[in-house]
Amino acid sequence: MLKKLIPALALTLSFAAQAEDSHGHVVNFDDAAWSQIGEGVEEAVLWGSEEAGDAMWAFRMQPGVEFPLHAHSNDYHGIAIQGNWTHIDAEGNEATHGQDAFAFVKGGDFHGDRCAGPEVCITLVDLDGKRDMYFQ
Repeated sequence: MLKKLIPALALTLSFAAQAEDSHGHVVNFDDAAWSQIGEGVEEAVLWGSEEAGDAMWAFRMQPGVEFPLHAHSNDYHGIAIQGNWTHIDAEGNEATHGQDAFAFVKGGDFHGDRCAGPEVCITLVDLDGKRDMYFQ
């Protein structure tokens, strides 16, 4: 179910983020509550809550920025809704994709991320529980 939901949701959000709406139903990504978590990397909870473990996260990375190898306790699905996202596994294998694919990472699997550019990358991440992060 989630495999069908994430691509449809991302497509809907990408169109919605570009639309102008006078009724307040649409939030432009520029207006999300972004917090800087590293040089050139920001995060925002789009809905749900971090405390309840049901948050839908958005991450915004500047072109060329790489996030180092890390893991999460819970599985996650991620999809790029803008830009070219490079996903790096623990062995250093890289897969760059745009809006034509999504990632699934099992909890405990180390991985890294990079925005391949040329535009800013925005990705959506849905974790199966609370979000944590630990590094090698």
